[in-house]
Amino acid sequence: MIEKERTMSADYVVKSLPAVRLVARTATLEFEQLSERIGPMFDAVAAGLGHIPGALATPIATYSMTEAGLDVATGYAYAGEAPPGTEVVELPAVDAVCGVHLGPMASIGESWQAMHRWIVDNGWEFAGPCRELYVRAEGEDQADWVTELQQPIRR
Repeated sequence: MIEKERTMSADYVVKSLPAVRLVARTATLEFEQLSERIGPMFDAVAAGLGHIPGALATPIATYSMTEAGLDVATGYAYAGEAPPGTEVVELPAVDAVCGVHLGPMASIGESWQAMHRWIVDNGWEFAGPCRELYVRAEGEDQADWVTELQQPIRR
C-alpha cells in the first residue's frame, strides 16, 4: 500500500455536505469484522425500509475510531419513522474532502490512505467520522461499484 500511495489518483474536491438523517444500524466493531458485518447491517435496515418506494436510494456508512473499536453506522437517508431494530442517526452538515473509489471493497483501504495523505499534505485537519456514500453498489460482483469517500475536515 505504501508503494501505491503516491501513484493513486488524487482527484479530490472540498465541498459542503448537507446534514443527513439516516435510518441505520450501529455497532462498535473491530477492523477485522468489517467485511463480514457491514453487508448484514445494511440488509437489516433494508428489510425494514424495502417496502417504501425510494427509501433505499441513498446508502451511507460512517466510521469513527474510538478506544472501544470502530463505531459504525450503516443505513439509508430517509426522513420517515425508523423501523424496529433500527435507529435514527443525524449526520451534521460539514465541509469534507471527497474522492471516488472504483471497484471492490477489498481495496478501499488504499483509496482512504491516499485521500488521508492528501488531506495532511494540504494542511487540513480531520473533523469527524468519515462517510462512504455508495453511488453504485449492486450485486455480488463489486467490480463496477462506485463509492464516494467523504472525510469531514477543517483548517
